[in-house]
Amino acid sequence: MKRIRIKSIMPTFSWKWSLNQSTNMCCICQQEFEQMCFECNHPTSCVPCIGNCKHIFHFHCISAWMETNKLCPMCRKPFTIKKKYKCCSVD
Repeated sequence: MKRIRIKSIMPTFSWKWSLNQSTNMCCICQQEFEQMCFECNHPTSCVPCIGNCKHIFHFHCISAWMETNKLCPMCRKPFTIKKKYKCCSVD
């Protein structure tokens, strides 16, 4: 059997993020921010808003959530709306 001699090694690797939430998706209704939420189905209610914990939701979705719960549905920290976007885009 012939031996093979390795002259050099160039290590390579790759990884894949294993995230349940995309920053372009409302985790309450599971719709992208460019799309209307299933519940309200109205373009002016699909405006995304960001909370003090930096999680983003459709304004309608988080407003309905906050009627019964004052904690973020993602991290369970007290939730307040920090910024409400003016259009259906998070750019």
